[in-house]
Amino acid sequence: MVSARGSLLLGVLVACNVLLVQCALNLNVNEKDFQNRYYNGKALDVPLGEEGTEELHGHWVDQALSGLMAAVATDRAEKIAKRDADELYSCSKKAKDIHQHAKCVAKSLAVPEHKEAKVAHVEAAKPTEDEKVEWVSGMAVARARRSAGPIRVVSKDSYSLPDDHEKSPFMMVAKHLTKSLRKIKKKKGEESWHQTLHKIKELNVQNKEEEKKRDALKKRLRAMIEAMPENVDTTQKQQAIKQIEELEGHKNMTEAAEAKKEAIKVPMQLIRDAVKIGLQLAGEDVSNFENKTIKMVSPRFLSVMPDDNTDDIVRLISPSLFSLHEDGDAVENVLSLPGLFKRLNVGGQEEWMDFIIEMSGVGDAVDTMLKKEDPKTKRAQELLGNNGQPLYFTKKNVTELYGEDETKKVETFEQLDKSYSKDQISDLDKRGFTFLSNNQLDMVYGDESPYKSNNLLEGFKNISKEKQLDFIIENIHALAALQPDSYRQNRTKRAIVGAPFINTPLTGAGLALSQPVTLSPLVLSPITLSPAVLGPITLSPWVFIPLVLSPRVLSPLILSPLVGSPIILSPLVLHPLILVPGVMNPFVLSPFVLSPFILSPQALTPVILSPFALSPLILSPMVLSPLILSPFVLSPIILSPQTLFAVVLSPYALSPLIESKLIASEVVLSPSWLS
Repeated sequence: MVSARGSLLLGVLVACNVLLVQCALNLNVNEKDFQNRYYNGKALDVPLGEEGTEELHGHWVDQALSGLMAAVATDRAEKIAKRDADELYSCSKKAKDIHQHAKCVAKSLAVPEHKEAKVAHVEAAKPTEDEKVEWVSGMAVARARRSAGPIRVVSKDSYSLPDDHEKSPFMMVAKHLTKSLRKIKKKKGEESWHQTLHKIKELNVQNKEEEKKRDALKKRLRAMIEAMPENVDTTQKQQAIKQIEELEGHKNMTEAAEAKKEAIKVPMQLIRDAVKIGLQLAGEDVSNFENKTIKMVSPRFLSVMPDDNTDDIVRLISPSLFSLHEDGDAVENVLSLPGLFKRLNVGGQEEWMDFIIEMSGVGDAVDTMLKKEDPKTKRAQELLGNNGQPLYFTKKNVTELYGEDETKKVETFEQLDKSYSKDQISDLDKRGFTFLSNNQLDMVYGDESPYKSNNLLEGFKNISKEKQLDFIIENIHALAALQPDSYRQNRTKRAIVGAPFINTPLTGAGLALSQPVTLSPLVLSPITLSPAVLGPITLSPWVFIPLVLSPRVLSPLILSPLVGSPIILSPLVLHPLILVPGVMNPFVLSPFVLSPFILSPQALTPVILSPFALSPLILSPMVLSPLILSPFVLSPIILSPQTLFAVVLSPYALSPLIESKLIASEVVLSPSWLS
């Protein structure tokens, strides 16, 4: 029952744009050399092997599940009390796997929603600028102000438009200059100044919409990072943080710029205080003054667009002069070029405005902005390798690499992406996930889809719209109730091959060391609090690797020399050392059982306070390797001569010397039985 639910959860019931799944290869090679090495002429082809591929798929599944749960948790955090939300984020940070993360989210889902008390504030209505207040029977009555002047209707028998011969010389000069200028610029067409300003307004609206989307995305990314476990792929977290900084237009200010900013901070504050006092004396409203922008003796000339949020700007001798538009406040409108032309009553104001716009280069700047690459195209250019090949899948390279069958999968999701409704896009922006409609489910799992699955299609369609979110929540509870890693079936044993550890402390790395390690030298990388089971180490020398509080079971060392690697408080069980020569590897408070030394000569390797049993020395000569306060039993020394050897306060039994000479050796206060 649980496996069926798990398979349903992995289906595409939810279209989630929260997570940008990515793969990071931690290779100590130059990026350019790496790309040249694995570039096959069409794409980067990195051989992962069967186990590596399965591990990568498992990583993607973990990331996708964690991302979906983080999206649900973020949505939930907005509906519960702050202390409960903080507890949810703290728990998610500490989660070490999907199972623990699901427990955190499931716990928050059981918390009742928090509703803050709302206090209604009723403010007295104020008359607008277009209203006139009159007192009638002792009450103030606002009356709308009528038009400033009477409306005159002009009637004529016929109307005619002037042709070029009837136009004024003033108008003809402007038109000729505009044509000449456009000819010099090699521009085709005759775009009016009204059209240019309309384009600017459209760009302004688009920029504001993009800014709103960026703000929403920044908020969601921050919440997602807070709601995900700390051990989530650090590359992904760094990419998310980098994305936030890019969205914010993050600038790395130099120390000199910071110092300059501090230097002008004091006089600027004095100016602000003086302006504030002056406004107060004049009876002006100074509420929220600290957040307003002050413009002092800073007139604007030939402005293209009016100021936004004029309520947040305080102007002192800073008018807008000769603006190219007719918007803005009364003064700006009167002093604008279109307004001046109308008031001067000279012919050809439209032609002169066309000339001024063309001469100023505003139209060229707008055209340049419109031709700029959109963010998706720019991002695609950044994700190209040294040979110009995309570092991501496209329909073209998928077709070349994997054929038409895989191309159909890409086309299916392209079609799905184009089919999202406004409500679904809104859900993706606000919550990070949305639910597919029946038509979209047919698109993904229907007869025409490469993912055809009648069982999944029927199962998803049977879930009513009201129960869709409950279905996800139910699966999160089921995932939380499972044993760790039981949700992933047929999991194979992984291995570390050809991955040296240099100056990399391994703390709490028991899981990583509980797998075969081959051809992976360890240098200056202490192992602490990392118990290991079934983690054989082969052809992997240790150089200055202290093993502290890290017991090992069924984890033999084979063909792996040890140098300066003490074993402290780390019991060994079924841990033979085979062909492991060593120097300066003391055993301290580390008992060992069934851990023989075979063909493993040692020097300067004392055994202190470390009793051992069933751990014979076979063909393993030793020099300066005494046994101190370390009783032992059933551990014969066979064909292993001992030089400068001592047994001190270490009773032993059933441990005879067999063909093993003692040279310059001592036995002190160490009784023996049947040896």
